[in-house]
Amino acid sequence: MKKTFRLLFRNPLIIMYPIILDALSFIIGLMIVGFIGVPSLSIRLILEMGIPSVSYVSNIPQLINQMQFMGDTISVRAWIPVIFMLLLMAFAQGGYIASLRNVVEGRPISIGQFMKDGKKYAVRFIFLFMIITAAKTAITTLLAAFLGVIGLFLSLVVFVILRIIFIYVEYCIVVNQLTIDAAFRQSRRYFQASSFNTSGLIIVMMISSGVISLLLHYLWSPAAVVVAIPICAVVLGVVQIAFMQQLLLNKASA
Repeated sequence: MKKTFRLLFRNPLIIMYPIILDALSFIIGLMIVGFIGVPSLSIRLILEMGIPSVSYVSNIPQLINQMQFMGDTISVRAWIPVIFMLLLMAFAQGGYIASLRNVVEGRPISIGQFMKDGKKYAVRFIFLFMIITAAKTAITTLLAAFLGVIGLFLSLVVFVILRIIFIYVEYCIVVNQLTIDAAFRQSRRYFQASSFNTSGLIIVMMISSGVISLLLHYLWSPAAVVVAIPICAVVLGVVQIAFMQQLLLNKASA
């Protein structure tokens, strides 16, 4: 892990990208709804791949880069910046993941290259987001309709299992330059080839995100969110580098 941390801090842009996006999401969220929520004992474990965000570890929709923000209390006009930020996050995925690959392979990274890669893969990540969102909605609605609360729990289990099996799908889109359907197939092959090591990384990601989430909710305040933004960028950035290292090992041995 020391080597992974060194890689991260030698490439500060990897830290700055998620910090800038989260800061922007937080500021716009404050402008739209103010600061909402109260301290609580709550936790959220994540399996999100690619660019980190505080919104992934929070159960309170404060940052606008998440669908949760678009609730009944938000005007339709306020949806415009939310949709813009969701599109920006899809754009950033390609640039961030390509930057991770360059960092692990010892190549320099730059803002220009980030923009180029973001533009190249943005449409694919927008469609991936839409496909996953539609699948979650359809499966959850169907299972809840037939099985009630048990259906909701079952849908969660299904999504966790599928997320683990296809944990590398975002990386495959960029590193292997694949279409979405091909990326799902390749992701499954990579997971099967390194299920033990990949499972270890998944556990690390869930534990680290869980600790951050628990502390964030317990200390919930504007200051806590501000502190959590760089912490997520660093801690989860290290985890993302570790996943990229494993994927490139899988790719080299394939």
